[in-house]
Amino acid sequence: MLRTALFTLVLLASCSGLMTDSAPTTRPNLAIPTLGGKQLWADRRWQEGWRIQENVLTGHHRLLDENDRRRAWGNLAACVLEMESQAPKVTDNDGTLVLLIHGMGRSRAAFSKMQEELQVQGFTVASISYPSTRRPVSAHAHQIAEILHNLNGYSKVSFVTHSLGGIVVRQLLADREDWIEKLQVDRIVMLAPPNQGSAFALKLESFAPFRWLFGDTGLSLTPEVMATMPVPEVPFLVIAGSSGKASGYNSMLDGDDDFVVRVAETHLAGETAHLIVPSLHTFLMNQDLAIAATCDFLRDGTIPAHAR
Repeated sequence: MLRTALFTLVLLASCSGLMTDSAPTTRPNLAIPTLGGKQLWADRRWQEGWRIQENVLTGHHRLLDENDRRRAWGNLAACVLEMESQAPKVTDNDGTLVLLIHGMGRSRAAFSKMQEELQVQGFTVASISYPSTRRPVSAHAHQIAEILHNLNGYSKVSFVTHSLGGIVVRQLLADREDWIEKLQVDRIVMLAPPNQGSAFALKLESFAPFRWLFGDTGLSLTPEVMATMPVPEVPFLVIAGSSGKASGYNSMLDGDDDFVVRVAETHLAGETAHLIVPSLHTFLMNQDLAIAATCDFLRDGTIPAHAR
């Protein structure tokens, strides 16, 4: 235990000098694979599959290539310079980028199957990591705004979200930061979003492990908070997971549900269409029907035949 504590202190001390972005500072680097960033890393830049991430504990940054190999590390300014020199430039595209925003406790890997199919169908896709359990929704929205503000080579953006990711994008659009002057928001697909708040989260709010794992973000998914968030002013498709039965998967919830979010909670006034897909919450983005509906809606606004 003492050895671990000392190692942690040394790591934090060695990284403390990397937190300033005023002067570019890099450190010796080996192009080694990483796990790609989960709950302790936040993407701050994206360029053709390359990402600059910030560690939420130490504040230092790293540059990852499209295969999650670390190409540089140091402060943000240094990693930006390395990205500009090493990362591929924007190739021919229609000017539209599709951003995939994962849910609480997940990572960008959750969208692997969806991303592959979107790319096969010709979409340019960026899958973003954010520390969903370590920061509030407002911080997640600001993080995505920073990525969009520094994006080059694109004129339009669409979003595909899962669960909490849908709430992050709603907050992002409500904040109306300066990126919105350079990028047109085209369409949004929300998979299992707790648009009306989460009854399940409310039932677990007094459960200590839930509070420890999901912090303020999990406790903010109340009907009262969700009601204050503006509705997106662009076409958006909502896809809900369902058991196909009146009682749902989760006995703690009333009505049909995907075990985490009730079907009724996914609805949002102004939705272009609402599609119900048989699926558990965790796997909704991997369902063929959900993937096909997402591709069609993003391409030309096609509404799935079974949507309401």
